[in-house]
Amino acid sequence: MIIETIRSPHQTIQIAERHGVRFMRFGAELAGWQGAMLVQQPSRLYFPYQQAFALHTMLRPAVSRFLAVGLGTGTAVSHVHRRHPQARITGIDVDAAVTAAAIQHFKMPADERTQFIEADARSYVPRMEEQFDLILLDVFYREEIPQTFLSPVYLRSLAERLMTGGVLVMNVILPATGPHSRKLWELGHYLNILVGPAWYIPLGVMPFSAQNIVLFAQRDPVVTASVSLLRRRGAREIGAHRQTFARYAQLLPWRLKSFRKNPDN
Repeated sequence: MIIETIRSPHQTIQIAERHGVRFMRFGAELAGWQGAMLVQQPSRLYFPYQQAFALHTMLRPAVSRFLAVGLGTGTAVSHVHRRHPQARITGIDVDAAVTAAAIQHFKMPADERTQFIEADARSYVPRMEEQFDLILLDVFYREEIPQTFLSPVYLRSLAERLMTGGVLVMNVILPATGPHSRKLWELGHYLNILVGPAWYIPLGVMPFSAQNIVLFAQRDPVVTASVSLLRRRGAREIGAHRQTFARYAQLLPWRLKSFRKNPDN
């Protein structure tokens, strides 16, 4: 059932609901979902990439400043607002209609702790002066990530916005293995150089096909955590917040991999 169709200067936005799940999509009815929320359980993360993002606590247990580049349904903003009750949150989206829809239809909080900026993040973020201890890059246009956001120049600008020990999380769609996985490994290489030690969680069941992959990179940590330690921390996060995670989420920490040659370092 379509709840609302919004035509902004940038795109057509549809808000729809099916079997208790409310979702947002850009474009026609065959377009992919940009985000979703369980209407009766808004605090439970619906998509695997949303649940993987919530494992940022493996690297940053407490968050004080969060920057969301790309808002969609505002799920990440809502989660950080609940999970880190002292955090101040900044969200950037080029389309103010998306921000308004996330507030109206997906319960994205808009209070004294939140600030929403209507801007093209490609040019806006490099001009920012604030620093954050958690940044999420989750930007899609017509189901693809504009390549500017994946360039070394832009990744450097994100790294400069991170506090020491801060964490950059990215949601991308790429093959995880095979001959077409080169882009993922190039991205991991740049993250290691420009931000700091980097890891990833592939979320698909067919590793040679394009799939959601959530990447994590930590800026200049005092000690680089091992994969085994991060997996244990992720499992504890899920166990302590079962209302947030689906049952399958218990598998996510164990899918965590390092971009370094030795996966245990």
